[in-house]
Amino acid sequence: MKIIIDISNEGKAKHLIDILKDIPYVKNIKVEHEKNKGKPDFKSVFGIWKDRDITIESIRKKAWGRIAK
Repeated sequence: MKIIIDISNEGKAKHLIDILKDIPYVKNIKVEHEKNKGKPDFKSVFGIWKDRDITIESIRKKAWGRIAK
């Protein structure tokens, strides 16, 4: 049986995990952090290739081992 508990307070979640670890019949505790469900920040990737010597030919060469035409 699996039970999923969503806890908003990280400190209280850690406390609950410690309590669950002390229970002998609890086999496994898996903690998953909630991913950011907001809108993606596309501006955060602007300029990641700035000042890099990257061409379509160099990308193709790395991908296929030769320059595709």
